[in-house]
Amino acid sequence: MKTKLLVLLALLVVFIAALAYVLLREVTREEATLAQSISGVVDLDGKLAASGAADVVRTDRLVLMLVDPQTQRPVALRFVTPLVPPQTIRIGQADAREAGELKGPYLVVAITDKDGEIFKVTPGEVYGRTPAPVALGTEKLQLVLNEPFRGSLFNEAGAAAPGMEGLSGSMPGMAMGGPNPPAAGSAPGGSSGAGPMGPAGEGDADPRYSIAGTITVSKALAAGVAPSDRLVILLFDPQQDRPVSFKIIPHTLLPQRFTITLPPDARATAKQAYSLRILTDKNNDPFGAAPGEVIGRSSQPIPLGTADVNFVLDQPYTR
Repeated sequence: MKTKLLVLLALLVVFIAALAYVLLREVTREEATLAQSISGVVDLDGKLAASGAADVVRTDRLVLMLVDPQTQRPVALRFVTPLVPPQTIRIGQADAREAGELKGPYLVVAITDKDGEIFKVTPGEVYGRTPAPVALGTEKLQLVLNEPFRGSLFNEAGAAAPGMEGLSGSMPGMAMGGPNPPAAGSAPGGSSGAGPMGPAGEGDADPRYSIAGTITVSKALAAGVAPSDRLVILLFDPQQDRPVSFKIIPHTLLPQRFTITLPPDARATAKQAYSLRILTDKNNDPFGAAPGEVIGRSSQPIPLGTADVNFVLDQPYTR
């Protein structure tokens, strides 16, 4: 009887030790997962829903991405379904698109998807992203879906997300096609712009009527530029000194690629070359100067069709 008791006690000790080992491994694995991921809650801006610009239902997918702030390419991708805001989320190493360890920090982008085609704009789809990169290991992220979705990684009308090309061929339900979305400013939460100064939709970005290149900032002024600054790009008629097109990018991640296009209604009388001004905006007032804002102006008109402009923001912005 005593021997049986000892055997039972021994088996119990072995069982407890094994259970403790398994639990320890699980805790260690969970800690490693948290250290290599970002977690928190995605919620919907109530004002957006009340205005009718948002239509979020349980059949929508939530598309989560971690975006490298330097290359502007998604490095991790995750789908959450069903979507019921406020929605608990986690994205990280397990969702990496390529081999290799995620380093961070990363911008977190969230888009609702109704039709299985991420960058096709469907009425009611909404978008949100963090204003600045977020470190891996963050566990209490609060991300708000606060804009109607306009068709790209950074919510610029009609522009495909860098690094997402070809996903429709390698992953079902991720086609890049679809109609051009409405111009920014036509729905609540969009960038301002109307009339002849309205931004041309990227669906009309004919390279013959566009100027493209890379924006940088001079070292003397770089400390004042933040990722949460907006970039305001203005295309000027050099003879009339007035803008014929503008574009607002809701982030400043320099060096940064850009394209600005002459609107279709101005192409019949297009000049050969146009002046370019680009400035940062910290307070949602591009015509009022705030400390730390910078601007650059082209020294001479730039021919339409130029695709390799090296544009430097080299002056403090003052009014």
